[in-house]
Amino acid sequence: MPKIDHATPCRRFLHPGEVLWEARGYQEYPNLPFLPAHLYAPRKRPTPRGKGLLGALGAVLDRATQPSGAAPAPSRPAGGRLLDNRLLDNRLTRVAGTVAESLNEAQENIEDALDNATERMIYGKPMEGGWTSMAGRFLVQVTNAGGSPRHQALTDRRLFVLTDQATGWREHEPELEVAAQVQLSNIAELRPRPRTTFPRGRFDLVFVDGSWLALCCSLQEDMRAMVTAFHGR
Repeated sequence: MPKIDHATPCRRFLHPGEVLWEARGYQEYPNLPFLPAHLYAPRKRPTPRGKGLLGALGAVLDRATQPSGAAPAPSRPAGGRLLDNRLLDNRLTRVAGTVAESLNEAQENIEDALDNATERMIYGKPMEGGWTSMAGRFLVQVTNAGGSPRHQALTDRRLFVLTDQATGWREHEPELEVAAQVQLSNIAELRPRPRTTFPRGRFDLVFVDGSWLALCCSLQEDMRAMVTAFHGR
């Protein structure tokens, strides 16, 4: 299998006079935390429906899905009996419902805790620092960039990650953009983590504020190349 060229696409994003030290494939680490809802960037508004055949087809589908005539009469519950409001308002019924809901939530919390413990055992801790730390802000940028992760590069000035914004089931030319970047002066260390976690291509991007974030290459040798390039500068 031919080796994928990561250097050529990354060179397109170099600044004048910037030197590329190393470029490898970028793989999102499996156990990174999810962003809180308020940190997600607003979604782009959909483009207006086009005119012509596609627009006409969309209008036909819209009309076909709209109800015609008067609103249908509400359907009766199964068995043909109307629900007795007195039963719904019964205090014992409400208490039983609350207890059942609490038991379901407790079971879900236990299952989530077990899942988290299992993931932590397999993948290790993926991040240190809050969302306002350098690591947190870096992850916010990568997540909000969207697209599919493709390349990561280390230069004499910065580390940056590229994602591919081309979407759809058809094969497209890559539409690469910088998802996140950090100046070299803000990086304290690239710390290899091959033996303690899975996948073996993990390394930690350690920031000068003490926070860190797990990055990943698909192959351990690629991770080693990134770490060696940083520490051999």
